[in-house]
Amino acid sequence: MPRPAALSPFLAWPPYLAKFPATLKEVVRGLEAADRAPAEEIALGQQSQLLLLLEWAAANVPYYRSQGALKAALKVLRRDPGKFDEEWRKLPRLSKETLRSDGARLIAPKVLQAHLPLAPVRTSGSTGIPVEIQTTAVTRLLWEALAVREHLWQKRDFARRLGVIRSYVPSEGLRDGIDRPSWGPPVADLYRTGPASVVHVKQPVEVLVAWLRRFDPHYLLAYPSVAAAIFDALGPSGRTPALEEIRLMSEPVDAAFEEQLKSDWGVRVTDIYSANENGKIAMRCRERENLHVQPEGIFVEILREDGGRCAPGESGEVVLTSLHNLAMPLIRYRIGDYATVGEPCDCGRASLVIGRVLGRVKNMAVAPDGRRYYPISLYKIRAVPAIRQSQWVQTARDAIELRAVLDHPLTEAETQKAIETVRETLGHPYHVNVVAVDSIARGPTGKYEEFLSLLPEPGS
Repeated sequence: MPRPAALSPFLAWPPYLAKFPATLKEVVRGLEAADRAPAEEIALGQQSQLLLLLEWAAANVPYYRSQGALKAALKVLRRDPGKFDEEWRKLPRLSKETLRSDGARLIAPKVLQAHLPLAPVRTSGSTGIPVEIQTTAVTRLLWEALAVREHLWQKRDFARRLGVIRSYVPSEGLRDGIDRPSWGPPVADLYRTGPASVVHVKQPVEVLVAWLRRFDPHYLLAYPSVAAAIFDALGPSGRTPALEEIRLMSEPVDAAFEEQLKSDWGVRVTDIYSANENGKIAMRCRERENLHVQPEGIFVEILREDGGRCAPGESGEVVLTSLHNLAMPLIRYRIGDYATVGEPCDCGRASLVIGRVLGRVKNMAVAPDGRRYYPISLYKIRAVPAIRQSQWVQTARDAIELRAVLDHPLTEAETQKAIETVRETLGHPYHVNVVAVDSIARGPTGKYEEFLSLLPEPGS
């Protein structure tokens, strides 16, 4: 495999980014032009960039300078780049625990001028343990361009109203949201847009409903659990007049709930898979609604327990490598998610398709026989109307605690209905204990875990 010469230091692919410093408009145009590049071209481009990333890390990052496996792989690849796939799979995977404990050694002491300025990105993580990642001007520019690409893929009308429900600490005390004259960067840097409004995710549901009715956005960005709570509050016929699309993020999407939004509210539903450490990972095409990996910025592996790559229909661990982050290379980073590989999409885009993002190990259920699996269709608990919100917690191999925020105390018949629904949904005759609670807390960034296992994780 030939290695193209980098036009900017350690930037070989995509070519429009290799001309860095580039403008947002140039990168967006480059993404549009290469939107349906063939799979072979994508693979060769990624490999050329990954080779440069390995060279940089081995020479400049303390953690990787001491990693024998990386040095051994580079020694082979310098002689024979055609062995990339074989050598790549020999590289160790980077765990979140290592990132937290050894993060300082993962940072390059110096970064090339073309990649400056650096900026930190902080994530609390699902456990609340903070992680800080250093990003470069290159990575941030590409993240912005990919955000614009997602709007273009969905053919949104920028003149319309955009509503956003997310973690927004400065507005935590404001009950009406913050209205803005435009959608803000990066879209407003390139296009004239309509107004936007942002409200904090931890506001009570009645406040979110009042905000939605007041602002009446055409496009709504929200966590799936927030969208579900709003849907329950408004009912099947309660859609606000202008709403035509709900864009879901940050949490696994329940297919049954998505179909209910489409059928009862008549809205389009889209999905974004991203992480603070790596930016945009995958987003849906409009043609087939498949979740496509964004290969220009990230190399994604979905791996079986034996380390082999999953075939379509198989589920495995998500392992990520950002292609351009010289400040803090995360090579084969185990983000903690599991996902299913999808079938290739016939929309014309050749990138890897993710059939479904499943969640973390702690969001897996354990069957009485010890088998682990991801529970689906938890939305069925809404068959018990008195349950306003729920969290399914596995407390033992054969026991589930259903924590429920109730509109009124459950009758004996409603309690039995809830127990039967849990057993039917999970597919096992668990001992089910229904526990009434005043509220169910969200995580530090507003994320909500609908299923949580308290059992030890594998290997612990």
